[in-house]
Amino acid sequence: MKNNSSYPSFRRAFTLVELLVVIAIVAVLASLGFAGFNLAIQKAKKTSAKTCMGQLVQACDDYYEAYQQLPLGSTTNQDEEQETDTQLMAALLGLTSAEEENYKLESFFKFKSAKGKGQAAHDGIERTENRAELLGPWLNKIKEDRYYRIVFDYDYDEEVREPQNLGNEIIYDRRAIIYHQGKDGKIGGKNDQDNVYSWNKSE
Repeated sequence: MKNNSSYPSFRRAFTLVELLVVIAIVAVLASLGFAGFNLAIQKAKKTSAKTCMGQLVQACDDYYEAYQQLPLGSTTNQDEEQETDTQLMAALLGLTSAEEENYKLESFFKFKSAKGKGQAAHDGIERTENRAELLGPWLNKIKEDRYYRIVFDYDYDEEVREPQNLGNEIIYDRRAIIYHQGKDGKIGGKNDQDNVYSWNKSE
């Protein structure tokens, strides 16, 4: 007959210090994961902005080929910056409200529809029958900070100068250069780190 006498088993409990250490490690790992996830999101947004800029540059070139002038360039003969607000986008999209600029009502630009509406619109074209805005992928607090900025070669010398607060260098063989002010909606100095450019920006 077997002796089934059992021996008392003792399990050592976690101390408060050990629990706090485990919680701290989990918190650090979670923050690292979140930081990596956030970096991936920002990279995806920059990629979206770059794609948009490439198509926008092509649209401006196509407009030039159709009309032998750049959009909104009939009243100036010097390089000038425009925003992707209704005035410019209506001309590039061929809306009837811009018939004076684009009498053929030809659409030169195609891109995805914006996410959200009104003050929440971002990352695409927000449009109605008579108005349109092209907005970047960041939901900047001020809607105007979501616009792309385009510097047009309105003197047609194939030289476009960067805005002074971006470096003021001359970009050659371009009809237009485009940039976005990024997540913070600011340019200049340290604020340039999240900006996106259609040209190779020197440091």
